[in-house]
Amino acid sequence: MRYYQLILIILDVCLIYSFNLEPRIPVIKKGLNGSYFGYSVAEHQEISHDGIEKPKSWMLIGAPLDENKQPKTNKSGALWQCPMTTYKTDCIQVITDGRLNVESDDLIPPGNDEIKNNQWLGVTVRSQGIGGKVMVCAHRHIVRTADSQWGQGQCYILTQDLKYQDLKKPCSGKPTNKAHEQFGYCQAGTSGVLTSEDRVVIGTPGPHTWRGTLYLFTISDDFLNRDNTVYNAPMQDSSPVSKYSYLGMSVTVGNFFGTGLAYAAGAPRSNGTGQVILLTRRDNKPDMDVAFILDGEQFASSFGYEITSADVNGDKISDLIIAAPFYFNKAEGGAVYVYTTLQKVYKEYEKSKPIKLVGREESRFGFALTNLGDLNKDGYDDIAIGAPYEKKGTVYIYLGSKNGIITIPSQVIHAEDMPEPLQTFGYSLSGGIDMDQNGYSDLLVGAYENDAVALLRSKKIIDITTYIRYLKKDGTFQEKIEPIDPNKFGCSADPHSNHTCFSFEACCKTESLVKEEDMQNLKLNYYIEAETYTGIKKFSRVWFGAGYSRLHYVNRTVNLDRKFEHCQKEIIYLKENTRDIQSPIKFRLNYSLIQEEPVMPSEGEPLPDIKNYPILNQQEAARVFEATFQKDCGNNDICESDLQVKARLNLSASSVKPNFYELLLGEKEEVVVDVNVSNIGESAYEAQLYILHSQSLNYIASKSNDSVICNLYNTSTVSCSIGNPFKKDKLVNIQVRFDPKELEDNKSQLEFVIFANSTSKEIKEKEPIKLQATILKQAELSIKGSAKIQWAVYGGPIIGESAIKHLNEVGPKVSHVYEVFNEGPWRVSSLEVRISWPYEVANDKAHGKWLLYLEEIPIVQASGDGECILPPGQIVNPLKLQDSISYDDIDIFQSAISTSLTLPHNHTIRMRNRRDTEKVVNTRTIIDKDGHRHQVVSMNCKAGTAKCFDITCFIYNLQRKQEAIITVKARLWNSTLVEDYPKVDKVKISSNARIIIPPNVIIQQENLKDDYAIAETIVYPDILDHQDVEPVPIWIIIVAVVAGLLLFILLTLVLRKLGFFKRRRPDPTLSGNLEKHRDDNPESEALFKRQIL
Repeated sequence: MRYYQLILIILDVCLIYSFNLEPRIPVIKKGLNGSYFGYSVAEHQEISHDGIEKPKSWMLIGAPLDENKQPKTNKSGALWQCPMTTYKTDCIQVITDGRLNVESDDLIPPGNDEIKNNQWLGVTVRSQGIGGKVMVCAHRHIVRTADSQWGQGQCYILTQDLKYQDLKKPCSGKPTNKAHEQFGYCQAGTSGVLTSEDRVVIGTPGPHTWRGTLYLFTISDDFLNRDNTVYNAPMQDSSPVSKYSYLGMSVTVGNFFGTGLAYAAGAPRSNGTGQVILLTRRDNKPDMDVAFILDGEQFASSFGYEITSADVNGDKISDLIIAAPFYFNKAEGGAVYVYTTLQKVYKEYEKSKPIKLVGREESRFGFALTNLGDLNKDGYDDIAIGAPYEKKGTVYIYLGSKNGIITIPSQVIHAEDMPEPLQTFGYSLSGGIDMDQNGYSDLLVGAYENDAVALLRSKKIIDITTYIRYLKKDGTFQEKIEPIDPNKFGCSADPHSNHTCFSFEACCKTESLVKEEDMQNLKLNYYIEAETYTGIKKFSRVWFGAGYSRLHYVNRTVNLDRKFEHCQKEIIYLKENTRDIQSPIKFRLNYSLIQEEPVMPSEGEPLPDIKNYPILNQQEAARVFEATFQKDCGNNDICESDLQVKARLNLSASSVKPNFYELLLGEKEEVVVDVNVSNIGESAYEAQLYILHSQSLNYIASKSNDSVICNLYNTSTVSCSIGNPFKKDKLVNIQVRFDPKELEDNKSQLEFVIFANSTSKEIKEKEPIKLQATILKQAELSIKGSAKIQWAVYGGPIIGESAIKHLNEVGPKVSHVYEVFNEGPWRVSSLEVRISWPYEVANDKAHGKWLLYLEEIPIVQASGDGECILPPGQIVNPLKLQDSISYDDIDIFQSAISTSLTLPHNHTIRMRNRRDTEKVVNTRTIIDKDGHRHQVVSMNCKAGTAKCFDITCFIYNLQRKQEAIITVKARLWNSTLVEDYPKVDKVKISSNARIIIPPNVIIQQENLKDDYAIAETIVYPDILDHQDVEPVPIWIIIVAVVAGLLLFILLTLVLRKLGFFKRRRPDPTLSGNLEKHRDDNPESEALFKRQIL
């Protein structure tokens, strides 16, 4: 039912722009530029006195800034009467001001007691209707006294043939001592209305500091018996509104309470939001009674700026229409409120609940209102609403109904729809009179900015009745199409067809809504479409037969003669393999008139006959109907199925929670969802089973004990067609297989949502079954460390850091290798290996001496991928040393050690500056199994005997039973060990590595002990530099010293006894003959002399 209502709404929306006001051939009239011609408009019809001639239709136009015929006035305004012609400037100015006397058309200038310049005559123009009176007002008319000027306003009352009858000046003679606080600025005639009781209501918003009021005068031609009382709304302290409320800005009358005419006056600034005051009167009592007050909805919305009355629900009680053109809300601008229950408000004190209509943003929707009368001949008044600032101007047409106003406009007329768009189109409106006398009321629209008006004439409406009939076997007709049997080929219209088919007749009958009017021959467009007309369905299940190329629609031309009735037989065929055989096949039948487009005539040509452009009654021109299928259902023709679903997984079930399982990845190759579906109710049509799963699971296939077909519905849903129909008490088992190998590694939970449905009505809605599996990803990882070169030798000279230019001068190569192995059973998408690398010897300073000097980025060898990165601040080969040129590193280094042993002392290679105060790693004494003592130094990160940084290596997609190898290549810094550890037995240098699983990778391991490994390199001092000399005990040294001293003393005494110290030859210096012993050698003599000197 909701679907059917939706279709009707869509149809309404599609048809609202094609009702019976014709904007393509308007009657356009234009005035003087800048005169505001069209500021106020009124449709008027003058009837002949003898009743023989047809009534004369006039468009009455107010031009408040126009030049009046009265002499010595300037822009005092004028009233124009315009005939129904194609001429645009053939309007005639109606004589209002300055008559010498009532019978004369001679005009005289204004007297000294008034000012008519800029009086705005024509601000309000109203007609009493066919053969009725006319009023035209000048709300800025000024009364001049000896020392003052008062803007009191005035209104002319004209006869039906637009002759002067009366002049109403509501504030004339009233006190003005306090100026605006009394009646100094009445502005009478700002609004007005002529009633059916020969009374005139004049809105006067200015008295008493613009509280405002209204005045009611009798204008009956029966001067002797008419009521001469002037009625007014309560004023001063009795006023229902406060100052500056502008009561009287708009006025209207109507039988709102079912007790006769009541009066309504708008006060758009009252209470901030605006208010409308409803009043009643009692004979001969001037002050009216306030019935009640209607409040506006929004602050500053000017509720009550314009009002009118109409019977939109046909209950013979007038309804009140109130505009608030400055209302706004998001994309809305302007609002109109339709009150249809004022009688209950007045008599039963119920709260009013109006229907609210809104316009577009900044359109001032509601600036003008008018009662159109019964525009479409359905017995309900219709209304027009102006929105002069939507585009160039727009007018909305709303139809009445038994439920009140229809909130969707029946027609929206934009200024651009006319041959000549008019700016501010819709600023003023007048309707309710059949101006061209074709039986339908027309609409007069003002556009003051273009100083123009346009009369939109109504087209005659042809009432059309559409119906569907089905020919039964007995030759009689019925309205409902017999249900279709989808299992049977052929039909009565085509018994030999190889397709399921059915037939019906689409019929229409037309008549004019104006009974006295003769019908002409009509040409209709007949269009019928199956299923796709709503836009919801892309394809139809049927096609039309009789050579229509399997189309799902038919388009024909139908000629109606004087019989004005037509039926068309259609044969419809059901497409092969149609699954949906439960939901009805819906059709839309639509008739539209085929006619020539109206053409705007040139000036002077006759008006186009509007009768040549009729329109079908759109409420009946379209019909939606349906054809149903035979169903194995109950007496109510509704299939009420009851689908039962049970499901489980082929995994280890939880003993604690039902429908919970565990999936150990790598252990099972497939995940199977085992589902049983049964139906314990009536047949289920288009029964489907749906399994919603993770997108990481790949659907493999399905198997069943029945002919069930399963397919991927989308990337995360498998759908299985379990029967069409899936009959009562049937049971089907389906096993749906999935491949879990591509499951995302950060996924810890697997969920299946399983449910079944059909196009039948389910007796009781059931919650989908949820099966959950905890994903267990087990991968046993291990790491092993080793040194590719397990031992090395250091020795030779100490070479300073600045003297080293090549890597082979640093020391021997050292390589640490770490092997990471995945025992499985699951792969590891990502893991880290963090290697602590000893690059310096530990000390108490910021930097230590070089130890293992990294010469290149570590390498990861794996079947997947991998990489290693260094921490910030650490780089490979920081000293930028060059690679070895041509010699083998070990040989050249060993030869350097050997050569250093024979180098003279003054050829020693320059040593780097010694760090005399550096801390040296302590040695440890180790006793081997033979009892020998060894001095050993251990340098590693864990003990803190080396400075280390972490190398982070990433290994990706390590499959089960696969390994990844990380190789770290470095150089042993020879000089560090030669300088600080020359006399130790050996030095152990080790790095360590550990496996780290990132938080986003969910992997379980049973053994974590093998996630840590050490790689160790042992280095020995060179044997030529290192001799094993036993130390000499101290007592031996003391005894040897003492023995030596005793031997020395004894030897001295013996030699003394033997005379070893006595001189055998005499001393030459004691002889007197010194020359006897002089050397004959001259050189010796010279040397001797020099010694003496």
